[in-house]
Amino acid sequence: MSKPLREPLFKTTSFVFHSFREMQAALYGDSKDYFYVRDGHPTLEALEQTLLSYEPADFAWVFSSGMSAISTGLFALLSQGDHVVVQKEIYGPARLLFEEYLPSFGVSCTFADVNDVDTLEKSITPDTELIYLEMPAPFTLTCPPLEQIRNLADTYQVSVMVDNSAGFGYENITPFADLVAISLSKYPAGDSGILGGALLGCEEWKEPVEMARSTLGGIMMPWDANSLIGEMESMWQRLELIGSNVYQLQSMLSAHPMVKEVYYPRDTNGKSVKMGGFVTMELNISLLDVARFIDSLSLFQRGVFWGGSIPVVTPLLASYRVEVLESWGLNPGLIRFYVGMESPDRLYADIINALESL
Repeated sequence: MSKPLREPLFKTTSFVFHSFREMQAALYGDSKDYFYVRDGHPTLEALEQTLLSYEPADFAWVFSSGMSAISTGLFALLSQGDHVVVQKEIYGPARLLFEEYLPSFGVSCTFADVNDVDTLEKSITPDTELIYLEMPAPFTLTCPPLEQIRNLADTYQVSVMVDNSAGFGYENITPFADLVAISLSKYPAGDSGILGGALLGCEEWKEPVEMARSTLGGIMMPWDANSLIGEMESMWQRLELIGSNVYQLQSMLSAHPMVKEVYYPRDTNGKSVKMGGFVTMELNISLLDVARFIDSLSLFQRGVFWGGSIPVVTPLLASYRVEVLESWGLNPGLIRFYVGMESPDRLYADIINALESL
């Protein structure tokens, strides 16, 4: 029998049944029939299978946003009285979850240097249930030593959750994590403007995460799921070009005298890791000149989005106040570039022209 070339779109919020028994079986969970899209739908299931082809895991559940995926995963994993060890440098809204929201539910959090496993181990307490990581770190782009952290977590019977949005498609990290969070708004969606997130993980957390998603309601609607399936058909090709571009750009920038330091995805031994489309610079300029430099760029869009073809510049100083960054141990002068699919030679020339205009 033939099949459609494109995944069909089920544009509905509800499903109906032929009989009482059929309905009862679905609502009791005794069958896999769909009944309401907040609990799942055929288009979403097709997208979840697509995600598993990129990063194999026991399950993939899709959400309405990356933060919905992260927060739902934390609600599924944690209970009152639990303790979490959190990587110091993580995505700002996720940090707010650990600093403001989880403590109000009786979950305590410790921010630690996870790149030093000995320091990380000292942060673990008898109440620790989770180690939370981001791969790579959003601005310094350091990649935590996942294998060592996994071994440490197993020793203390602690779960590991990793935000792998920037590494999705480049590195399969599910062997080292119980839950992997992904922002589908980034590489999977490209420039198409779709908001979404996902959790991939081990069998132990499959049902708890699914139940939390159904209860909290953060599921992706059918039309977005259908569009995302189409966008992901070109993701491999996009990732290959983006990865090549960022490697070339960081090599060129490292040699310029006005560039104090270049950060790119690397492990704790300093070895370069093929992990996403970012390069971060620390410049030999004052914080006042950072704004002038940013405004002098012509090829980079100023914003916080990334994942598609468009180059983007994100100065840390535009996102957070100096005193906040210093309290986190981050240099306020860091400037992150997402290279996209633009020529690295053109991007380099744009950066140098902006520097020389100061």
